[in-house]
Amino acid sequence: MPQVVKHKRVVKRKAFKSNVKRTSYSIKQKEEVVNYAKEYGKNNAATHFGINKSMVGRWVKASISWTDEINRNIKKVGTGRRVFYPEVEKKLYDWIIEQRKQGFAVNYSLIRVKMLEILRDQDIIVLYGNLTNDFKMSNRWLYAFMKRQKLSLRRHTKISQKLPQQTEQLLESFYRFVT
Repeated sequence: MPQVVKHKRVVKRKAFKSNVKRTSYSIKQKEEVVNYAKEYGKNNAATHFGINKSMVGRWVKASISWTDEINRNIKKVGTGRRVFYPEVEKKLYDWIIEQRKQGFAVNYSLIRVKMLEILRDQDIIVLYGNLTNDFKMSNRWLYAFMKRQKLSLRRHTKISQKLPQQTEQLLESFYRFVT
């Protein structure tokens, strides 16, 4: 009697591709959806704005942590890396502002030197330990610090460029030469 061999059927599956395009929403847009959801319900808000109802639920849950201080045009709340040493950066920021009020130019090398001085301060050593060897004052840290504090090395000048004293004489002689 011949043996019957059963063949297994192999089904190839295609990778699932969604036609839904991912979009991000600002806090202002999310608040509008949350307020609508609180008034009419999550399902009605989802159908009204054309979004998933689970997303509406997450936004309603997360809306508790949103505050008025937040910039309403940002896409995500609470993102970004936290500052490791906020007291140190606060002292450095205050020093930079004081130097600028006195009219002194502050450049990157001065900021680095002052940062080392602040790290050697006894209060900071007690608070964080000795950071002078561990803390890397890289260009990336410096640019990020300046960006966090909304600082720039460019400085507004109060005095515009002054014209030479003999400007009128030169203009008159040029005018005579041309005509």
